[in-house]
Amino acid sequence: MQRDSADIAAGEDRPRLTGREQGQTVRRLGLACAAVAVAIGSSGCSDLRAQLEGAEVVEPSVDASYAALPAVLETAEWSVTDGLVSVIVRNDTDRDLRTAEVTMTARDENGEVLGTYGTSSMGGDSSCCTVQSLAPGEEFGLYFAVGEGSDRIDDVELTYSRLAWAQKPSGSPSADAGDGAEVSDGAEVNARATDFVIQQDQTVVRATVEVGEEDIPRALVQAILRGRSGKLIAVVTGRWSCFEADSTRRIRMELFQPVPLGTGVDSVSIRPISDAVAPRCS
Repeated sequence: MQRDSADIAAGEDRPRLTGREQGQTVRRLGLACAAVAVAIGSSGCSDLRAQLEGAEVVEPSVDASYAALPAVLETAEWSVTDGLVSVIVRNDTDRDLRTAEVTMTARDENGEVLGTYGTSSMGGDSSCCTVQSLAPGEEFGLYFAVGEGSDRIDDVELTYSRLAWAQKPSGSPSADAGDGAEVSDGAEVNARATDFVIQQDQTVVRATVEVGEEDIPRALVQAILRGRSGKLIAVVTGRWSCFEADSTRRIRMELFQPVPLGTGVDSVSIRPISDAVAPRCS
């Protein structure tokens, strides 16, 4: 029908319809539009009717900004170690990202999807794949337990949900995570690795946390492990409660995963986090 309509609009010589036949055609077209509108809306039928009547139809404009939305965070690097996929993301915006849930899609060398992983695939453990308190220019580690078939992964894609951004651009300076970092929200805290033990089936990182003048009800501590060549090996993440002001506290972080010999702690970072329910700290 669309080809015939274009021919009619172009003035091609065809048999003319009587007034009665034209009226029947328009009525049939109206009924067709009513039926189609239930499923896809009436805009297409309006355009088709206008073409039949010889009117010019303007194609709707498409905003190019909707065609390819930028990623929420930049994926800086990723690696696979014994079935565990570790990913480092970076905040290239000028605002603090308060929180975001992350889902990873793994693909093979042909682009075929191998699987999708997130909080649900980790047994509800949101520490694996929830970004917390990420200031501009800072990096954050995520990890996903893939298991069998992880050696087939050729690329990873991250999608973000339940995002919460700070209202204003961040004004807090970014410090080196390995030497401790000053974080926003008025709390000062830093962490450093004091011990690192590689065992047969687990890896232990012990860190010392030094708290400033304010209590920190909840905090996320993260260690980035790298090999001798600098390759990313794993991300170790945990959450702790009740850091008292002007105190020093030692914590133990465990990765129940073997890592290659020569692996070491590249950096340790700590970020105060805000939960819906604050812990009871005596």
